[in-house]
Amino acid sequence: MFRRLHRQMTFFCSAVTGAILIGLSIVCLLFARKSMMQTTYTSFQKELGAVLTSLQSQEYLSHQWLRQMQDQHHFLIFLYDNGEPLYYERLQKNRKTGLVSLALEKTSQNIFQRQDGLFTMHEEFPLAVSRKLRYYASAGYVTRGKGLISFVILYDLTGQNTQLAALTALIAAADAVTLVLLVLFAFAFTGRMVLPLEASQKKQQQFVAAASHELRSPLAVILSGLESVEKAKTAKERNHFISLIRQDGLRMQHLIQDMLVLANADARGMELHVSDFFPDELLLSLYEKYEPLALRAEQSLQFVLPREDYECCPGDSERIAQLLSILLDNAISYTPAGGKILLLVTQTPRQTIFVVADNGPSISDEEKSRIFERFYRTDSSRTDHGHYGLGLCTAQEIAEAHGGKLVVTDIPGCGLLPEDFNSGSGAAFCFYLPCSAGSGDDIKKQKRRHRKGDRHDRQP
Repeated sequence: MFRRLHRQMTFFCSAVTGAILIGLSIVCLLFARKSMMQTTYTSFQKELGAVLTSLQSQEYLSHQWLRQMQDQHHFLIFLYDNGEPLYYERLQKNRKTGLVSLALEKTSQNIFQRQDGLFTMHEEFPLAVSRKLRYYASAGYVTRGKGLISFVILYDLTGQNTQLAALTALIAAADAVTLVLLVLFAFAFTGRMVLPLEASQKKQQQFVAAASHELRSPLAVILSGLESVEKAKTAKERNHFISLIRQDGLRMQHLIQDMLVLANADARGMELHVSDFFPDELLLSLYEKYEPLALRAEQSLQFVLPREDYECCPGDSERIAQLLSILLDNAISYTPAGGKILLLVTQTPRQTIFVVADNGPSISDEEKSRIFERFYRTDSSRTDHGHYGLGLCTAQEIAEAHGGKLVVTDIPGCGLLPEDFNSGSGAAFCFYLPCSAGSGDDIKKQKRRHRKGDRHDRQP
């Protein structure tokens, strides 16, 4: 399908641009032809005036003068003295005397008879002998005493036609080369345009396949549990299977909610309700929420505020809380008993940085590049612990919707952690929230002092 679309887009782009190019070339060629013909006709009139002036001023019309006029002005000059051709015509065996007859047929005046009151008369007109043989012609007479010198003067347009043919061939060759280059460019350009569409379709197919696979397991458990409930003989057995059904139903609900968030983000972008909030208060509320979960998993959850005062920052506090909750869920799931989890927030003039770190298993460099892909889960100790591989992808979408970024680093390479935590194995997820995260230029910066009881390292 995409190959066909690629070919169609290449043909369409090449055809439209080629038609525009050919149209402009034809317009330019017609303009150049008109300009060249006008220039040639102006030159013909100028040269004709010089010949007629010289003809009137000559006392004797010698063969040498006539030959000089023809060579100098590139004319064919035929002269008649009182209607009789000059002796010069008899000496020229290859003269195109048949052209004179054509010219005399086309002129509207009798050049061999003087008209009353006109001492000089001439008429200019184009003379087409054939498709390739064309002339500018002038026919008329000048008076010399009582005599009458009639003339037919022809200017050969073969040179002009040759120039026009050469110009046409040059433009046609340039258009042909341009069209070839245009087709190659259109093929490469449309190919690059199709690649994101093809990649998007592949991701969509993978998403649907993975979602179907993930939904199949809890759905199978629910159906199996219902059959078991029907066959259960005691209330205790029924309650046990109902509990399993409820757990898998909640898991399915969580998965569907994550899928809807990602689908909405793909379709029209994630909707944010931006307002000012204090980052330390947000982190403290998350600490209080996840401290019991860490205690049940026999883990140490630490809450560190390295500053005494914090500026409020713009953002959707609920979405940011969702992002940090995803990171905390992962940290609790993948950190072994006795491990440590750290919550930290720090600020620079341009951004607020949230950090969730744990000293569980490290993440390889290859997995770091794929960990935010949909339905991707690592193969080692960070394997399925009730997660579907959508959490980090959702967190990434939230970070990008705020104009920030979410990155994962090793504990030793983070550079933001306290010294007692900045060693050994583990992973640190850092969310960089810019100060202008979608809230406009009118956000007011606020400061306030923490209560003494708010700023200290807290752990169970």
